[in-house]
Amino acid sequence: MEQAEWVIGLITSFVVLVVILKSRANAVFRFLVQSVLGGILIYGMNQFFLSQNAVSIIALNPLTILTCGFLGIPGVLLLFCIQILSMI
Repeated sequence: MEQAEWVIGLITSFVVLVVILKSRANAVFRFLVQSVLGGILIYGMNQFFLSQNAVSIIALNPLTILTCGFLGIPGVLLLFCIQILSMI
């Protein structure tokens, strides 16, 4: 009976470990995708503003990429809103 308890405990621990690692990998993948998409969106909006002779340009640096990664598209909009408010 004692051996069966150990086997059940090991299987349960393995399943919990797999679920935790899968959720962390999913979070890292989501962060990377949001960072890349946010960087592309910032670059595209900067090019649009340059073609319209507007001055609102957000620099692509690690801080803006991290903001896009953590907040996603709302983070990009937040960066542009901060830039617009700083020009007023």
